[in-house]
Amino acid sequence: MKKYRIVKADIEKNKDDLLPVLKRNLKDISGEHYVWNYTASPYGNAHCWLASEESSGRCVGSGTLFPRRMFVEGKAVYGAIAGDFAVDKEHRAYGPALKLQRTIQSAHKDTGLEFIYGVPNKLSEPIFLRTGYSELGKYSRFIKILKAEYKLRQYLPPASVTRMFSGIIDLGLKGFSKEIRYRRPRNVSIEMPAFFDERFDLLWKKVFSQFKIVGERNSKVLNWRYKESPHHYYRIFALIDHEQYIDGYIVYYTENSACYIADVLFVDSESIRDSLFAEFILYMRREGIGSISIRYLGGGLLSRQLRNFGFFLVKEEDSSVLVYSDKTSPLTPYLLQGDNWYFLEGDIDI
Repeated sequence: MKKYRIVKADIEKNKDDLLPVLKRNLKDISGEHYVWNYTASPYGNAHCWLASEESSGRCVGSGTLFPRRMFVEGKAVYGAIAGDFAVDKEHRAYGPALKLQRTIQSAHKDTGLEFIYGVPNKLSEPIFLRTGYSELGKYSRFIKILKAEYKLRQYLPPASVTRMFSGIIDLGLKGFSKEIRYRRPRNVSIEMPAFFDERFDLLWKKVFSQFKIVGERNSKVLNWRYKESPHHYYRIFALIDHEQYIDGYIVYYTENSACYIADVLFVDSESIRDSLFAEFILYMRREGIGSISIRYLGGGLLSRQLRNFGFFLVKEEDSSVLVYSDKTSPLTPYLLQGDNWYFLEGDIDI
């Protein structure tokens, strides 16, 4: 029977032990990713544990907690994303994965964290559930198709029909869309900032109390999460009022003529919500984008807004969002209600 030792890693000193494990088991792991996600976060270094085989001393697995400041009913609370869970294939049947997760859970309070959340893959999910995590829910993916040329075969006609009638289909997609009837109010303008400035701090202070559970979104966090990310070229689309304050924004990236929304934040006003979404969709049409999609888990306000603008639910994601919180914590019953969360792709996709 193989035996394993679990130790808390030093992010700087143990980099040469940790990075090979991650590269062997996970996609898109690089030295640049490591610096960004493990050492450059506004919340300090990640907390990481290593599993090594006792007989050889070789590192064969790792698990990491990435700290995040969350706001629960307006009160700041530190939680963490459980991520980069990796165990070498030849050791997965011998127990280091389970031992790693149990060690991380028992130690999370020592790192000043109140709870843990994450989206493990289907292979890892049973291990998380076995060690005390609860299912919060699944991401829902909403999509709005803007052009017939961008087709998902299960939603639009076959290619031959689509090409023949693409102009008619485009007119139909456009004609029934709410944004086509939109007229920009005089006190509204659009800006595409190169980075998140102090105006985003003012917006965050204005809106964070709108949410029951939400991750911090000040300019420092947003610049790190999106503008410094090594994974996508994120852009900012901001709605500006007559005094040059920001009333709402959308963070997005594009690939292969498709737009993916990573984050949305706005003052909870119907006129502001409608202006933000109408302006953004119209801009995407002008840019020749074929579709817009967004992943979301949470209360119904954003879902209703998406449906109002012609987004339809494609499906729930296969993997579940899981949460671990000590049963004795007064936060636990609140954290385990999916409708309490405001949870988008940018909150978890690290």
